[in-house]
Amino acid sequence: MLAKIKDNWLAIILTIVVVISLILSGIVWVNPYRSDHRFLGDSGTSTGRQVATQSMRDIYLPTQVIKTNGDQGQKLLYGQAKNPVLTARQSIERWRMHRLTRIESGRQNNYLNYLRLNNSVMLSYPSSVPMTIFNDSFNQNLNYNNLSRVDHIVIPLNKSNRINRIYLLSDNNYRVFRVKVDNANIKSIRESLRGGSSISVDHKIYGGHPMVTYPHGVKLPNFGYQISKINPDSVSQTLMNNSSKQSTVTSQQENNHIVYQSGTSKRLVYDPAKGALDYENYVGRSDNFSYQQIFGHIYNQLASTSIPLDSLRYDSYNGKSESITYRSFVEGFPIFNDDGYGTVQIQNNHDGAERYHFSTYSLQVPVPVNNKKTVLPSSAVVFNGLRSVNKLKEVTGIRIGYQWKTDQNTKTVTLTPTYYIRYRNSWENYKSLIDN
Repeated sequence: MLAKIKDNWLAIILTIVVVISLILSGIVWVNPYRSDHRFLGDSGTSTGRQVATQSMRDIYLPTQVIKTNGDQGQKLLYGQAKNPVLTARQSIERWRMHRLTRIESGRQNNYLNYLRLNNSVMLSYPSSVPMTIFNDSFNQNLNYNNLSRVDHIVIPLNKSNRINRIYLLSDNNYRVFRVKVDNANIKSIRESLRGGSSISVDHKIYGGHPMVTYPHGVKLPNFGYQISKINPDSVSQTLMNNSSKQSTVTSQQENNHIVYQSGTSKRLVYDPAKGALDYENYVGRSDNFSYQQIFGHIYNQLASTSIPLDSLRYDSYNGKSESITYRSFVEGFPIFNDDGYGTVQIQNNHDGAERYHFSTYSLQVPVPVNNKKTVLPSSAVVFNGLRSVNKLKEVTGIRIGYQWKTDQNTKTVTLTPTYYIRYRNSWENYKSLIDN
């Protein structure tokens, strides 16, 4: 027996290697979403990612996942082996939705009950999106005349894994719509919620504004990333030229800024000190888009730039200026930087000019940070601090975000979690609000 093994040792080793390779390949195909600390929607591993252009249905996906148990106890989920948002989309796009029926409107307490619906999972957007965007992302065809904007998708977690309804919620006037669904199997969605990490949360309504609060102290990991930088010269060529007509792009220095121009209509200003880019295109007309149309139009403008889109997600819409802010997210949490790194703002030409504001810097490859964690206080402690400096009355939101501190002398950055407060319609670091 031993003699046979010795004679065939090479064949045996090769067979073992092939079997191990097949097993590992199977794991990759069965579990494509895992990453130790990934951008929302990433499908690569923690050692690197393939840069990809996100489609419109990707960039407007929900970013937050909250699971509610049988007694309205809520957990914000992150770090699951399978991305629950992507898993939900794969399931939902096979469902048939119909019969959109309003069942609640204008009553805060009743609305809270749906925000805390027992035995459910809620997928939430950072800010309202049009029904047309929901339809596009999830391959549905619901009528936007009945419900024009969506903030939350609430999916019951029946033990049978079969459901016949979901709920779409709009924070505007606390409206709840029941949607009938056919062919709805939630087994994959339920399985995607397992493992990973979670934070105890609770929905509240403060000053008329629904928000997620954090009743206990929070401990979250720090994340590390390598930074990449786009070339302003390349950006200028992309923005100022098109396939139908090539134009000459000139550049000159003005007050420590580099100004690129193409004719009299296109202008790009680069600030090397901050890594900021501001682009204006005077088109000589005003384009009018409805709320249902403008999200698609502005995405097309975003996609026409040379900005890396793989980490970006929709964050907010300003109806007055007709502008959308896209922001980098990590594990479903937004990333903030004082100089706008990781953020893109695009304004429609409702006054005759398109305007883009973005940065040359973006996050790319994850790097180890020795499992360091940051401890945050409860949201009650934060609100008490804001009350002590007479700022609580003007607060309309709270969220956990990751702070990207500016340092142009390093190629890596550590992202640290903290609270961001929506104060006077702007997201501010809670410590800065209390201390200043």
